[in-house]
Amino acid sequence: MKKLFLSILISACLHVSAQSSEPFSTWNFGANAASSIKEVEVNTVNGNITVTGSNGPETTVEMYVSDNNRGIRRQKREAMSNEEIKQELERNFTIEVKVDGEQLLVVARPNSNSGPQRLSISFKITTPQPINSSLRAVNGGISINNLLGSHNIQTVNGSLKAESISGNVFGSTTNGSISVTNSNGKITLTTVNGSVNISDVTGVISTSTVNGRVKETNVTRE
Repeated sequence: MKKLFLSILISACLHVSAQSSEPFSTWNFGANAASSIKEVEVNTVNGNITVTGSNGPETTVEMYVSDNNRGIRRQKREAMSNEEIKQELERNFTIEVKVDGEQLLVVARPNSNSGPQRLSISFKITTPQPINSSLRAVNGGISINNLLGSHNIQTVNGSLKAESISGNVFGSTTNGSISVTNSNGKITLTTVNGSVNISDVTGVISTSTVNGRVKETNVTRE
């Protein structure tokens, strides 16, 4: 199969906005490109990850950028401008969004020796439902919903949420809670300093927590 490779750095962003409620950048992969994607891998620091399955044939990646120090970074308490955010990303981060063969790779990585991070970088991905995923965040939460496949989701200092998943879920977090609802398959959940809540779940289920509690509602173990 012909390899499709697409790598877009921040200097070539399709859309720019300083407002955290609007995508800072958006990448659209048409039906031909999206049909080759079997796995999504996402890594970010100081940001959230959301992956949602849809009935459509396309895959969309939205990147949201917010100022960690908004309101306190200057005496006038002003937010960073579009240009300041772009310059900060170019100086201190590596942003990659690429499709290589059957994998969609999405990365926001601070450059070495970049010092304290001023920006939070989050991703929202919409993809056809049958997909496997490997998602990792530091200081951010992860949410997956309406997906088929196997999903490995891990975070430090953030919560995990899975809803309407059919397949396998391995979820692990430190200093965060885990919630799984309306799902079925092999589900393994572990957390330190957080609670685990599962409801309307069927399958091979394993849960563990340290310094937290496990709550189960309408759970059927096979």
